[in-house]
Amino acid sequence: MSAGTFELVGHSVLITVPGSDLDLDAVQLIAHQDVVPVVCGTEDEWVHDAFSGQIDDEWVWGRGALDIKNMLMAELEATEYLLSKGLRPRRTIYLAFGEDEEVHSHGAAAVASELAKRGARSAFLVDEGTTTLFDGSAYGAPGTMVSDICISQKGYLDIELYASGEGGHSSNPFGGTSLERVCRAAARISDNKPAPELGSIVARTFEALSPYITEAPFSELVGDVRGNARIIAREASRLRELYPFVCTTVAVDCLEGGSAAANVMPGNVRATINFRLLPGVTGLEVLARVKELIDGTGVDARIAHETPAGRIDSVEGAGYLQLKESLEHYHPNVVWVPSFVCGGTDSVRYEEVCGSILRVCPFRPAPEEESRGVHGVNERISRRAYAQGIRVLVRLLENTAFSGGF
Repeated sequence: MSAGTFELVGHSVLITVPGSDLDLDAVQLIAHQDVVPVVCGTEDEWVHDAFSGQIDDEWVWGRGALDIKNMLMAELEATEYLLSKGLRPRRTIYLAFGEDEEVHSHGAAAVASELAKRGARSAFLVDEGTTTLFDGSAYGAPGTMVSDICISQKGYLDIELYASGEGGHSSNPFGGTSLERVCRAAARISDNKPAPELGSIVARTFEALSPYITEAPFSELVGDVRGNARIIAREASRLRELYPFVCTTVAVDCLEGGSAAANVMPGNVRATINFRLLPGVTGLEVLARVKELIDGTGVDARIAHETPAGRIDSVEGAGYLQLKESLEHYHPNVVWVPSFVCGGTDSVRYEEVCGSILRVCPFRPAPEEESRGVHGVNERISRRAYAQGIRVLVRLLENTAFSGGF
């Protein structure tokens, strides 16, 4: 705090550590303060109280230990470690911590707006992304440990289907019920999902892995990834691990308004379908396709909520090679590839004020800890994995903000 300024933007936090060369674009590290709640009824299943922050000889326990208080605290610790050595950054460092990423991301949007008003500009930004090291078997590269640096993220889109109904006795359902019409419309959408496609980012993923891919079907295709894009996308869509990377996904999730009794026809009925949009796909494009599919069903469709997909940044952009080098230094036997985040992050809100947006968690918890702990019971991170993440961020800051390099 003594090296910079601390500000609240709503309930979000902006810390500015000024650099010695104000002509250089800044470096920005972000995370979100908020966490998901503890599911009611599971409180007694926690070894330690979910909000105790208990630390023992091996673990840091508590809600947010993996999503994403670990990132927030590590960014602070890495910056403070370098400042405590008497060093001063050449590039200004912004530490920005949103308040509601798990809901609407209004906090990050407010911080980004404030930075834009000030004319602030960052060369690159680091936010949360993937965490696990995984075997490359799904890509046809068994025995190769893989992880990714994400240079975009999928869009989020909720489309609401609506059919009006007057209720009445079910002995005369002439023309069908409102619930029937909504179900037919949802079925048409589900039965006509967008075709798989190999976007530029996933094409780069396959190109980066091509020296390690030894098994069919991809071993026979990666010699010309772009030329075989359609076939690669089709084959990838058949694998659970790769499916969301080549498809705009469709999930029929919510239905409201059904009758409480079997002999009473429902009134107004709504269904919500969640789409996760591949980078480059827009919500209006999807809505137009939905309306085309449900034409004639008597059902209306509208966009209920949308967060556009992130822009596609370059692997030659500021910070990418330095981040890759920092990760490779501490994980030398891992192949790091470009990819995108299938969920959402706050980082998309900063596109106007940031040259390159990079999404990766520098921590590497055991896969079973991540799968069980993120949003689950007994969320925790090992002290070893947490410390290693801090080391990655220290090295990144040394080679960018404090050196002024790249």
